[in-house]
Amino acid sequence: MKHAFLIMAHNEPELLCKLIKCLDHERNHIFLHLDKRFDYLSEKELSNIAKKSKIFFVERKEVHWSGYSQIDCELRMLKDAIPYKYGYYHFISGVDLPIKTQDYIHDFFEEHSGIEFVSAEKVETWKVASRYKYYHFIGLNKRMSRAWSRSLRFVFSALQAVLFIDRTRKMPFKDFFWGGAWFSITHDFAKYIIDEEPNIYNHYKHGFFNDEVFLATYLMNSKFKEKHSSYQDVRCIDWTRGNPYIWTNKEFEEIMASEAIFARKFSMNKDKEVIERIINQIS
Repeated sequence: MKHAFLIMAHNEPELLCKLIKCLDHERNHIFLHLDKRFDYLSEKELSNIAKKSKIFFVERKEVHWSGYSQIDCELRMLKDAIPYKYGYYHFISGVDLPIKTQDYIHDFFEEHSGIEFVSAEKVETWKVASRYKYYHFIGLNKRMSRAWSRSLRFVFSALQAVLFIDRTRKMPFKDFFWGGAWFSITHDFAKYIIDEEPNIYNHYKHGFFNDEVFLATYLMNSKFKEKHSSYQDVRCIDWTRGNPYIWTNKEFEEIMASEAIFARKFSMNKDKEVIERIINQIS
């Protein structure tokens, strides 16, 4: 059962090279999206890193924080990958690392074959619901700081609430779910999501951070809900110490003791040692 690793990268070229080496295995193929602004390494240089895996380069576009371009990137990667009918599709970023060996990863997903590993919690707050209930002006957000963007977003959302604007009236779901944007999903669910692309675009193109909403919502409102994993997304991510926290060598034992398959996030600029120790451990 071959696996597809879908990597979305925009910086940290040295770490990206190390990640590719970690995934370089005869049972894996790599689908790599380099942000259009990524100019550190050429596709040829990156292709030469993998000796056992084949690397497919997804058409490059600019991906902007919080906007639909993040969803578009995920869908384009899945569309490129699903013709090969992989056992699992793992969506990760260029600053993630596997924290288990390749044998462990393949054995784990073989044992849990058919299960969807997606972080999904029911939306219970207006703050999260406002992401998809109202119109957001992502083009404007790109021209200002995150602090200003966040402040104006709540002002515009509150104004739309007063005017009884609610985009969910035209959406097919009563219940919405959200979680992390990263996932490990089966071929059948990946194909289902791609078949829903026109609806996903119509429902979420004006949203804010809906890459954390759309997949979980479609999963939990479909027959695939019955296959949702109690492990959630098998990612080791710390949102209490950061946004998310960038792991350091002080947390090495904590990371490796996790039941997760992947961890994020890392930075060669902050702590190289933890990265090298993890790679040595899983090699």
